[in-house]
Amino acid sequence: MKCEIKLLSPLHIGNGNELKMIDFYLDEQENKVRFIDFEKFIDFCLEKNIDLTKETRHNEYKTGKDFSITKFMKKKQLDPKDFASYSVSAIIEKRNRESEFAIKEFIKCGDAYIPGSSIKGAIRTAIMWYYLNKRPDGKEIIFEGLEPWLRKSRISSHLLKSIDDNISAVVFGKDPRSDIFRILRVSDTNLIGMSCLEVSEIRVVGNPQEIPIYIENMKVDTELNFEFNFDELLLNDKEACSCFKNIDSLNLMNIKSVFKACNDFSKNIIEKNLEYSWENYKCDATVDELKSLLKQVKNCNDKEAILRIGWGGGWYSTTVGLILETLPRFTTPMKGSPKNWELERGTLRERFNLGRKSGTNRYSFDFPKTRRVTIENKSLGWVKLCLSDDPNRF
Repeated sequence: MKCEIKLLSPLHIGNGNELKMIDFYLDEQENKVRFIDFEKFIDFCLEKNIDLTKETRHNEYKTGKDFSITKFMKKKQLDPKDFASYSVSAIIEKRNRESEFAIKEFIKCGDAYIPGSSIKGAIRTAIMWYYLNKRPDGKEIIFEGLEPWLRKSRISSHLLKSIDDNISAVVFGKDPRSDIFRILRVSDTNLIGMSCLEVSEIRVVGNPQEIPIYIENMKVDTELNFEFNFDELLLNDKEACSCFKNIDSLNLMNIKSVFKACNDFSKNIIEKNLEYSWENYKCDATVDELKSLLKQVKNCNDKEAILRIGWGGGWYSTTVGLILETLPRFTTPMKGSPKNWELERGTLRERFNLGRKSGTNRYSFDFPKTRRVTIENKSLGWVKLCLSDDPNRF
């Protein structure tokens, strides 16, 4: 099945690279970031007998400890457009003081695209939540997934992904052969030109320290295509299906159930995020956007789904946290003044270090405490999926 995906908010899917100030020119006059083609730039330096090794040691070209190609080109009166591989708009605030900063690079394969694995991973989380939320023994299944970790005397927060994998194994299958998601095939999207990208400054709302994050992201309203299919041969092969132990979750492997699970999950995430204290952080625009998203979710038909993918979605979008926080002994309830609140030992939050304040043994009462939004107060990663044969798409 051909499927279309439209971005309802900025989207960042990283390739693991952080671009430093040597990698790009910050054009504040035109509000652009120009990414440098280093082969072209080095050829120019060789031709002009510029010793880059020597030049990069000069403090006049540094911002903090980083060599700034912006300072270098301004001093040498070079036009960055002559060396740019591509340029994108920069939605960032005026930098009032010099400090190092890096840009999280968007994934590319020549041009930008959205990996099928990002879409499929988000669908997997949505279906896992949907399955557990609908079953009367859903919480018992979660405890079954948590049980191996609860036996450990000490649990590090970096193990949370493994814990989620344990719950996933109970729901979908314990190995690749028995995992029902073998049936779902999601391709990468088509490649799209760099004009769909921009650089955005991200606020960490709720963080007492105003430390911005910079990302390269796809713009709102970008549209792409991908293939979304179920392996009918595998579904109709009784011998092959015999390896799928969880028949209940196998019954979800159809487009109507998948899209319903995605929409139900998104609806609950949005409603949970609307409970956040946005008013304390001057984020009225974020509230309006979330309300608009909620309306769109409710208006989706059987061939449409709204989903959150990529970086910046947070705890609720990437885990079954909506259910975890309802488990007995997840946290310590508030009694009396917040100043006197302390997380009790033995709670799930304490066991998994959820919401622990860095460098201390204290925990934030509100968990998750922070949210990521752009400086225009847009949330991140919301997309709409639509089967291409739907005449009402978008």
